[in-house]
Amino acid sequence: MQQEMHPRLTLSQWPTPIEHLERLSAALGGPRIFMKRDDFGSVAMGGNKLRKLEYLLADAQAKGCNVIVTSGALQSNSARLTAAAAAKLGLECHLVLIDEVPDRLEAYYGSANRLIENLVDAKVHLVQRNANLAEAVTDCATQLQEMRKSPYVIPLGCSNPIGCLGYVTCAFEISEQERAMEKNFTHIFVVSGSAGTHAGLLAGLHLTKSKAKLVGATISRSAEKQRPIVEALVAGVSALVGADAAAVSSAIVLEDGMYLPGYGLPNEFSRQAIMTCAKYEGILLDPVYTSKAMAVLFQQIESGLLKPSHDVLFIHTGGTPGLFAYPEIFSGSKS
Repeated sequence: MQQEMHPRLTLSQWPTPIEHLERLSAALGGPRIFMKRDDFGSVAMGGNKLRKLEYLLADAQAKGCNVIVTSGALQSNSARLTAAAAAKLGLECHLVLIDEVPDRLEAYYGSANRLIENLVDAKVHLVQRNANLAEAVTDCATQLQEMRKSPYVIPLGCSNPIGCLGYVTCAFEISEQERAMEKNFTHIFVVSGSAGTHAGLLAGLHLTKSKAKLVGATISRSAEKQRPIVEALVAGVSALVGADAAAVSSAIVLEDGMYLPGYGLPNEFSRQAIMTCAKYEGILLDPVYTSKAMAVLFQQIESGLLKPSHDVLFIHTGGTPGLFAYPEIFSGSKS
């Protein structure tokens, strides 16, 4: 595996388990649904970014950097895990966070991921909704350099070709688990946001010769706008692992039926997905990412695209702390 040629830290315990969601499968009357529990993790309540950070922070250390800079929305899961992983490694961490989700309550500004970032002593730089986030990140890194520090900038969502390596590795992990389970998944569902998880899985599934159809559920933009983001990351990570980028890109499947009303804004279908998974499996999805991806899966069961003969794997990418930033979407709800 060419990804093994790249430096990597260990930030959590692998492999994450794959669980059969028997009660949920029965309740929906569709395919057999399994879940890859990448919401598990040894650092700050876990999540998919830990896989990416194992490669990114190893690269930062290899380059002699002593301070980490990253960015995201105010309730960014990526920022939370970057800050916590940096704390684990004894690295100073600066978070440049933008307040881009409208009409939020008080909990959104001080609870959930923001609380954890404060606990791990991250330095937070808040920028207003109409600000240029990329410029703010550059300014932060420049100021650190002027202080004779050596910053390493991690992109939004930890999504660049190096970060994607974490999910190339995950695809090999899934392949080994399939062999142990004596099962071949027909479909795999994953969130497609900053797209590093999606692109890494695409490259990894290609290398493992998987026959599963990987469905990327968009959470912030249309499939038309998402595709070039995925393609660019596929090209980058394919070059790192020796995969045929054109062949990998040919497997891109995007579903955008649940991303509205936009990033960080739940809809009724995603709300119901959260409640249904909690009711039948005791599993908590998050209100921004996995709930919309699960809503896409539910939609495909309802439409008949997914049949009882199918074995479907859902990648739970974490983000559960975000539930505490959105208490209003469950006010008065009864399952």
